[in-house]
Amino acid sequence: MKIKSLLVSAAMIAAFQSDLIAERIIRSGDPMAMVMNDPATIIANYIKAVGGEEKVKAIKNASMTAEANFQGQVIEIKTVADSENSRMMQSTSVGGNEMQKTLLVGGKGQMVMMGQVQELPDETAALLKPQTYVFPEQFYEEMGFKLEFLGTEEVDGQQTNKLGITAPNGMVTNEFYSVETGLKLKTSSAATGDITYSDYQEVDGVLFPMMLTIKNPMLPVALEAKMISVKFNQTLSDSDFQ
Repeated sequence: MKIKSLLVSAAMIAAFQSDLIAERIIRSGDPMAMVMNDPATIIANYIKAVGGEEKVKAIKNASMTAEANFQGQVIEIKTVADSENSRMMQSTSVGGNEMQKTLLVGGKGQMVMMGQVQELPDETAALLKPQTYVFPEQFYEEMGFKLEFLGTEEVDGQQTNKLGITAPNGMVTNEFYSVETGLKLKTSSAATGDITYSDYQEVDGVLFPMMLTIKNPMLPVALEAKMISVKFNQTLSDSDFQ
């Protein structure tokens, strides 16, 4: 989109429910058969619906700000994702005071908490790479993630296709895409809890969720984070990643 990522995206798959047994669709004149329950197909349709591969690949960076209210305090989460230069920054401030910042620059990761800098192991820093993309899903396999179709499941009254995403270090995240619309409705992992996405709006021709609801055992109540600013392809400087 630490709240794993506020960099999220929307998508569309075929407007009918996938069966657990893969159904092959043969395109006329296309020698390759696509399997509707195949994760690669679900991701490809997701990218298509979010605005299309051309628009998605045209996004080189993004600057985003989200706000949430927790026990009377305003939490501000700022994210700068720069896939063109493989760097990212995400900071969390409470009541105007920066509490935590995560950085990935030049392949090296840092976490800054209350002014204390902690260098991240290379293995941990590598897991931040997906966050350099606004839409990392199309690069999952390239980055060494393994994808598996896990069937269908209901999320907030909608039937979804459930994908299991296994990171190179073995950490598993489940992602849920609406069968009807293809929009990503939820991610879930042991590390971050559940994050649901809603209020999709168009930003520069691309759909983007403007409301995220985070449920985590560390939080006494669900946290609703509203995107107040989303900007693509900004002029960035090194100071944005310090």
